[in-house]
Amino acid sequence: MDLYLDFDHNSRRRRRGRRRGRRNRSRAPFVIGVIILLVVIVAGGIFAGRKYMAYRQQKAEEARKLAEARRVVTVMIPEGYSIDMIAKRLEKQGVFKADEFIKAAKNTDQYKNDFIKDIDPKKGTKYKLEGYLYPDTYKIYKSSKPEDLIQKMLDNFDKKYSALAKSYKGKRSMAEIMTIASMIEREASNMSERPMIAGVIENRLAAKMRLQIDPTVLYTTTNGLYNAKKVYYKDLKVKTVYNTYVIKGLPAGPICNPSDTAIKAAMHPKKHDYLYYRTDGSKKGTHIFTKTFDEHKNAKSTSTKDKNSTNSTNTTTNTTKSNNTQAHKYNEFKILSILLRIQKDCYFFGVQKKIPKNT
Repeated sequence: MDLYLDFDHNSRRRRRGRRRGRRNRSRAPFVIGVIILLVVIVAGGIFAGRKYMAYRQQKAEEARKLAEARRVVTVMIPEGYSIDMIAKRLEKQGVFKADEFIKAAKNTDQYKNDFIKDIDPKKGTKYKLEGYLYPDTYKIYKSSKPEDLIQKMLDNFDKKYSALAKSYKGKRSMAEIMTIASMIEREASNMSERPMIAGVIENRLAAKMRLQIDPTVLYTTTNGLYNAKKVYYKDLKVKTVYNTYVIKGLPAGPICNPSDTAIKAAMHPKKHDYLYYRTDGSKKGTHIFTKTFDEHKNAKSTSTKDKNSTNSTNTTTNTTKSNNTQAHKYNEFKILSILLRIQKDCYFFGVQKKIPKNT
């Protein structure tokens, strides 16, 4: 009896142990699932948090870039600047790369202005739009392209020229006026003399004389940058469609982008009989105007020039009169003789000095 009871007691204990083991085994997947779920939730939270932070940073960067792109940049284009000078200035200011601006200036088909169709560039013309990018102060977005600025400049020119053309009664085309205006812009820093110089240009054209204007030489020799202060005699012989010492009539096109004062002077030149002018050497940028070559030669200038460079902004030789030509050559011969004597003296003292070529 005692053995049976003991056996029964042990059996119940074993049964309870088995039931407890089964319950524990049935809870294990649940516990594991809970743990996995917690791990997933935590990992998902971390992942989502990182994603959210990245999203916030991306949006902040986009907002910063948008604000930067919408930031207004002020660009000032000085009067008398060529396209090459404008491109270099914009690159220096960090607005556009120079080659990008020049490329945009060459691609004229993308601009909407009707007057561009009327521009008929001659063979050898450097830029079709040279002369028509109106010098002014412009406001553009930081994200703007070179084409955007050029379009603004063309629109501004169209507006300004149309207003000035209302009072013009002459027969010259827009291209001719802008070409003359560009030469005036580079020649005359004194505003009051611009109509006078325009008159000289018209008188020389009427007399079929070469204009012989130095900036038309510099436009080629300096690649449109005008970074040379003097024109040397050797430069006068450079054969280009712009060099008015070589060609007759007007150059192939404008040599810079002129201001409205230069355009007005080209439209309304002062009537007079002057054919020559030279700088008077003063700081005012004024000139001495003369009617004959003899007067031009004898006109006194207070400036001192390099004998190897031209003496003024219009050191012209009258090729239509043989006596003036002979007098000019005679003067050159005298100068050369003096320089040769100087050269001898220099060699005597052991000093070498280059003598300029006779032109």
